[in-house]
This record gives sequence, C-alpha cells and structure tokens, in this order.
Amino acid sequence: MNPLISVVIPCFNDGIYLNETIEKLSHQTYQNIEIIIVNDGSTDTHTLDVLEALSTHQNIRVLHKENGRMSSARNYGVKHANGTIIAALDADDYFAPSFFDKALQILEKEPSTAVVTSYIKYFGERKGNAKPRGGNAFNFLFSSQCPACAIVRKEVWDSVGGYDESMKNGYEDWEFYIRVTQQKWHVHVIAEYLLFYRQTKKSTHNNYTIPNRQALIDYILDKHKDWYVNCLKELVMNKQVLYTESRISFQDIWKMLKNRLIKKYK
Repeated sequence: MNPLISVVIPCFNDGIYLNETIEKLSHQTYQNIEIIIVNDGSTDTHTLDVLEALSTHQNIRVLHKENGRMSSARNYGVKHANGTIIAALDADDYFAPSFFDKALQILEKEPSTAVVTSYIKYFGERKGNAKPRGGNAFNFLFSSQCPACAIVRKEVWDSVGGYDESMKNGYEDWEFYIRVTQQKWHVHVIAEYLLFYRQTKKSTHNNYTIPNRQALIDYILDKHKDWYVNCLKELVMNKQVLYTESRISFQDIWKMLKNRLIKKYK
C-alpha cells in the first residue's frame, strides 16, 4: 500500500508556525505526500510572506481564498487534493514521525476504518494530554472522540460531503465524525501520543467554541435529532448504561436530550 497522502493545512494568520509545521512533515517516515496550504484570507503581512516563500517549494501548493473559517478552508483544500488519503492538519500542530506509516497500516488492515488519529499531547500556552476513544457512532453521541487532525479516506470525506461550512465557531469536526460513523465507518485511535496540539491565545476552541457551545450543540442536535432518538432508543432497549465524565446515567441523558429535541429547556 503506497497511496498518496494529501496533507491539507488551513491557515489564517498563522505564518509564525508554518515553517515549523512543514519542517516536521519532512520528518515523516512515510514520504509519498503532497502538502496543500489553504490561505483562508490571511491579513498578516508576515503570514503572506511565508506563504509566498513556501509556494516555491516543489511539493507544496498554496491556495488562496476569501476567509470562510476552518470548515470552508478544509473543504477547499480537499477539493484540490490528488491523494486518496487526506491528512487533516492545523497550521500550528504536528504529528510524530511515525504517524503516517502507522495510520496507513491500520487502514490497510481494517477496511471498515475510515479515520485514524492518536492520543494527543498539548503544548504551548497549556500543557497536558488527552485520550480520545474513537470507535463507532455511539461514542460520538455526547462528545467528539476524535480531533480534527487525523487521517481520513478521501472517498469517505467525499461521500459525507466534508465539513458543514455553516459551522464557523467550532465542533465542525465532531459533526463531521457523526456523519462518518452514521455510515457505519469506524474511527481508530492509536494508543500512543503521536499528535502534538499547540495551545495559543487565539485558539478557536477558547475564543469561539466555548462561548457559543450552547448554540453549537443545539445545531448538532437539531440537525441529527432523528439519529439521536434512534440511538437512544437502541441504548434503552439493549439496557446499556453509558457514563459521561460527570457520571450521568443514560436515563438522565435521555431525559435531557428528549427535552431539548422537543424544545423544552426546563
């Protein structure tokens, strides 16, 4: 298996990190890759200078578009990708050198797997780690269990229509993985810290997602309300008990979501 991986990197005023991100990609043990940087309407002079310099590299394409936020930029890059595998990567993050090799081995062995990611190591303004679970659709009911930075089969990306471009304030990756797992695809998480996720003061999660969390969750629930009801019915019928970090039983979650779905917020 020697497929071309298209590494799609949206960039909005992230020139300060881009050279490091590209340099880290050169350390990947798997090197049949193309790099697509999507300039999402950057206004920073330094970023524009970095993008111009990078555009002269043989294996890098720099695409320019009006600002449309992360969903739009990611989709734009994928539309121009030549590879059969997409590596979604943010402009200030990086993967460990072995990640592409390990992810491709998993895709080859697991035909039902559409997405591969790994445990996450945070660095920058905040340090720590995370262990997403991946899995099937049930694991994505209440939270995203896969980061945006991941390997995705392009055929799957195309079949679900990519990211929802109306989701400009975050959780677009969560909603994307809901649609992927709805089609019975599996998300595989490598139990190693192979994704290094930079924490900055301009973080989308802190500046846009958290302040708009209620509206974003309402949007996801309304968009997928029939699926939520069917999943919860199956959980109840099978007498399965799920727990969140706060140890809420599935009966309580069912009541909460049912009230939201029928527009009762008491």
